[in-house]
Amino acid sequence: MPYQFNFDLSKLPSKILKKFYNSIMQKGLHHRSKEIALKLARKLKLDEILEIQLEDAAQLIVDLMDIAYLNSYYKRNFAQSDRRALLLPHCARKYMDNRCKAKFDENIPTYYCSHCSEDCLVNQGSSLGVKYGYDIYVIPGSACVKKILQSGAYNGVVGVACPMEIKLAGETLRNLNNVAGQAVILTKNGCSNTSFDLRELERVLALKSD
Repeated sequence: MPYQFNFDLSKLPSKILKKFYNSIMQKGLHHRSKEIALKLARKLKLDEILEIQLEDAAQLIVDLMDIAYLNSYYKRNFAQSDRRALLLPHCARKYMDNRCKAKFDENIPTYYCSHCSEDCLVNQGSSLGVKYGYDIYVIPGSACVKKILQSGAYNGVVGVACPMEIKLAGETLRNLNNVAGQAVILTKNGCSNTSFDLRELERVLALKSD
């Protein structure tokens, strides 16, 4: 868990997040992210809503801005990609012990979902990946992203992770000129019982060029 604090974006009304992302892209706020993050966090009282320190809320805003920009930057090329991987976070599994029947491949490293629990987010996310023709990896962190993308000769990738892990993976994409990515952020972070929006994941998985 790269962050030294926990957040739960499900506490934010969906309209706020939507307006937030729209403002970032329409006004180019990502270019001045550090300058406005603290002011925005204070104005929206994100520290109170998310129950975290004001400085942590500002850092979260900066990271969300960067990710919104990266998604916009890669969206067109991603929509044209035809060999895709879906990277899901292992911390979103329902069980983090031997009740989870996922098979682990230490050579990558990745888990492969065994679909043992219907209400497990990783199971549900994996099923969506299969529906849209993705190869699916359930990974412990961003360190294995480069190896997965190169070994599978992918030209498109969807990653689900906390904002800081997504930014680290973004550095990998910048060094792989032939791979375009899209990110889906965790709405709740931590070392276990994390969560993400399945509807948002499906929207991104289904992206195709017109």
